[in-house]
Amino acid sequence: MKKKLLWTVLGLLVVLTFVWPMIPLATAESRLKALPAQGNHFRSRPLELDQADVDFLGKATAVQHIVAVRGGGRMILTVIDGTRDRHAVHDPSYCFSGAGWKISQRKPVFTAKGEAVLAMMTKDGQTAEAMWFFDDGKHQFASPFDFWLRTSSRRITAGLSGNEPILVMLRSLPGHPIDWSKVQTDVLPEMGF
Repeated sequence: MKKKLLWTVLGLLVVLTFVWPMIPLATAESRLKALPAQGNHFRSRPLELDQADVDFLGKATAVQHIVAVRGGGRMILTVIDGTRDRHAVHDPSYCFSGAGWKISQRKPVFTAKGEAVLAMMTKDGQTAEAMWFFDDGKHQFASPFDFWLRTSSRRITAGLSGNEPILVMLRSLPGHPIDWSKVQTDVLPEMGF
């Protein structure tokens, strides 16, 4: 009897291991498509992802925009939905380092819905700043580990534990300083973050 129960449980685990990942989860693509082109404090236009980024992202979905902040400053906004490939979403400091940027300072900052990271970077004598966070529509958090926990929970519960967190990255263009407090208080809420 014990042996039969053990084989039944083992068989069920094997089936779940292969079937469970095939259950489709609701994506966050609608949030990416809903990014506004302008607001009272910014205007933006889509920017094509380069082929290396497309290849790296695999099945993940991403959009990129160049954003002009009213009153000065330009930045690149990249938003990634990792529902179909969460391995494409990770700590952005790895991406910046891989692109040749050296992060000289990194600090937590607060947004209307939680926390983000603000980093100062240098590359070939140029300076830039970047801000990033994960956003599930209700909360913002900066921890890649929290992202992993939330997406794992979401997969285990077949999406019942909440919305898929998306990665939001903003990077100033070299020579275009950004008023990050204005971005936090005015621009991000107008963009839906």
